Amino acid sequence: MNAIRWGLLVAATPLSQVTAGTVEAQEVPRISLAAPVAVFEDGLGSMRGVRELADGRVLIADGLGASLITWTPAAGADTLTNVGQGPEEYLTPDGLFPLPDDATLLVDLGNARLTRVGTALDFGETWPIAQGGMGAGMTMMIPVGTDGEGRIYYQERLGGMMGTSDSAAVARFDPASGETAEIGRVRLAERKRQESGDANNRSVNIRPVPFSAQDAWGVAWDGRVAVARADGYRLEWIGLDGDIVAGDAVSYEPARVRRGDREEWLAALGGGLRVEVTSDGGAPRMSMSRAPAGAGDTDPGDFDWPDAKPPFPANAVRIDPHGRAWVRRHVRAGEAHRFDVFDAGGLRIAQVELPADRGLVAFGEDSLYLTRSDEYDFAWLEKYAAPALPH
Repeated sequence: MNAIRWGLLVAATPLSQVTAGTVEAQEVPRISLAAPVAVFEDGLGSMRGVRELADGRVLIADGLGASLITWTPAAGADTLTNVGQGPEEYLTPDGLFPLPDDATLLVDLGNARLTRVGTALDFGETWPIAQGGMGAGMTMMIPVGTDGEGRIYYQERLGGMMGTSDSAAVARFDPASGETAEIGRVRLAERKRQESGDANNRSVNIRPVPFSAQDAWGVAWDGRVAVARADGYRLEWIGLDGDIVAGDAVSYEPARVRRGDREEWLAALGGGLRVEVTSDGGAPRMSMSRAPAGAGDTDPGDFDWPDAKPPFPANAVRIDPHGRAWVRRHVRAGEAHRFDVFDAGGLRIAQVELPADRGLVAFGEDSLYLTRSDEYDFAWLEKYAAPALPH
């Protein structure tokens, strides 16, 4: 059996060009969350996807545990047992995204496909994650968001998935027509590529450069795309017609990079895609998985570290049900996560601070879902009431 294994290590913290003397200029309300209103009672190996349905049920994707779980806060949880490679099965659940009619788009890495899951948890239409031919020209349709028409938005690296281009296209796939359109460009973090092995067993490892510049983006239900720009921190909205609404630049005080920040960055390495293609004489089969977190025995001295962090890390943008963009800010290592909230005009209207050691994973209609990790690296889910924000 021949196999090609690709590894992609992705850090969660890029660097931007910043000025050491800048300070926060725009005064906005600073809001903290109250205590959680519900807590999922079991710790999970991972929590890549969380989605609240209209009836209050919550879908949870545990990739390490190969489990798709339904949780009703007042009644407990169940696990979907149809695990496998068949047409109505899943193997490695990852992201979960809303679709029209309260359906869900499941990212199934183990089967290398996207699957539509109905409200009755029935499995429907599927689409392959891999787009294009095998090799340098292949890209992965890993969703960043979906809209109310059922279109899927993802990031298409220029030069292919394994390239080292410094930019990517924001692409929109329409399952109804089968067409894909480019709707914008974003800047990527700098990466370094290493290859080993031969044609039948080739390993490609790509590592990020610590704290290098990168834009972040998310999708609103009406199809608008919010882009946080790394160069001159600001929030832009790209409309369905291609028109851009750009907010003013937001000045900020950069967080300095110290030993704790370097350790935190190294601990966050991983989480990228591993792709394996196997063949035993028949049709090739592709499967994917997430690289484990952490840098192992990596020596911090092997990296060139900058003096300061950018205003926000990678994957920093999330859109709430009211069409507001939440941008996670970079802070000093160990500090609570803080989000800038922007309105439809790109104006920053508030800052929201999460409880210590929590991360934002999803919005409900009037709620937020946060995760925390314990000393054994189990992930725990908490539901909070959404804060009141300025209009």
